[in-house]
Amino acid sequence: MKYIIKIFFTVVFLSLLSSCNDFLTEYPVSEVGVDNYLRNDDEVETAVLGIYSGLQDVVQEEYALLEMRSDNAGTRSGVGDWAQFETFTVLTTNSVVAAYWNACYTTIYRSNLVLANIENVADSTKRAQFEGEARFVRGYMHFNLVRLFGNVPLGDRMVAEGDVDGYVQVSEEEVYSLVESDLKFAAENLLSKSDIDLGRANKESAEMMLAQYYLQIGNYDDAKALLQGIIDGGNFSLTAEYDNIFYQELGNEIIFPISFIDDNTDNSQTFSYYFLYEQGSHNYATDNMIALYESQPGTSGEDTRYTTNIVDHRGERKGCGKFLTNSSNIRLAGNDYILLRYSDVLLLYIEALIGEGFQTSDATALDYFNTIRARAGLDPIANITKPTLATERRKEFLYENKRWFDLIRTGDLEYTITNFMNDQGLNFDKRHLLLPIPQREIDTSKGQLSQNPGY
Repeated sequence: MKYIIKIFFTVVFLSLLSSCNDFLTEYPVSEVGVDNYLRNDDEVETAVLGIYSGLQDVVQEEYALLEMRSDNAGTRSGVGDWAQFETFTVLTTNSVVAAYWNACYTTIYRSNLVLANIENVADSTKRAQFEGEARFVRGYMHFNLVRLFGNVPLGDRMVAEGDVDGYVQVSEEEVYSLVESDLKFAAENLLSKSDIDLGRANKESAEMMLAQYYLQIGNYDDAKALLQGIIDGGNFSLTAEYDNIFYQELGNEIIFPISFIDDNTDNSQTFSYYFLYEQGSHNYATDNMIALYESQPGTSGEDTRYTTNIVDHRGERKGCGKFLTNSSNIRLAGNDYILLRYSDVLLLYIEALIGEGFQTSDATALDYFNTIRARAGLDPIANITKPTLATERRKEFLYENKRWFDLIRTGDLEYTITNFMNDQGLNFDKRHLLLPIPQREIDTSKGQLSQNPGY
């Protein structure tokens, strides 16, 4: 079994979710009510594992929202709901957006189900871990939702039928307050990577997510301290070869993966099928992205990340190469989605070190930066500027759904996307940098949800 945690639900849990789906035919996904039923440590842990199953659904099509709306990727076919992302013509009825909203709030519900029953856990160590896992995921889901949709319902508790306040939109500030609170609790209470199976939330994953939040609000000192702690902890290291991060999974570079299993109808993923040149047309590198790699060849003639991500060793262009599969059915791939890894810690540390400045020649920062470049076959540099850092992040994390959030965090989103669209001869409404609230949710919200401007 490739993945440490193979997630299966109990019959009780499955029937519970089925009843919730019936309930959702009348109420928006952000409102889910259910009687408590988790009575002991084992039953609560079953529900905790269900949270991770929810994350599998979240990342199945997330690339459309985060890579294909950026300058990183687009489609080959240019049709259907998928093409709406690269042209910023996303409709309020877009099925991918609706599925993402549904997956996020279903996962939030599963987190709240654990939290509502956490006192039924007798073992105090397990209780703290389970609560930390639930709050880490709940904070992560809200962090994504607020950055993508703006004002959204706050899923900070279980919501009963008729509780109108449970699905009303709140301000971004209120959402971010919950994000910070949840991630702080998780960072303080989760076990370290060495004490828990990789694939379940650990202390370092919460610290890293919290550091990203601090960077976004300009709290560079606290972000730097958290990232320095992860580095000093010694639990992680860079994988020697870039492609082996993805081909030899669960290595020392991985901080938190959302894991899948080959040829398993319940726990496999489909997104890598659509990334293949021969099969799909999704998440296909833009000419702008290819030009970036080719403008900075490595010491042996190419950036090794270019070979993994863009072309094969014969020099022929292919789709994303980070998710090659050993499955007998390529639609049931077991390749993990790597949410957090160590090279990101090092580059975020440099970002925190630069802070409000523009550049650094700090020896430690240069060591971290040039070690990452050396793995890619690039020469060392003697000074790191913010544009240099942004470029390195873009090449390091192509297809890993980081580009959009990087641009939000650094304040460069509108400028970058505007220039990218102009270069293609396309105009767009900058209000569409926020996604539309799915129309179905508005229609069933009893007037509590309103559409984002420009839709």
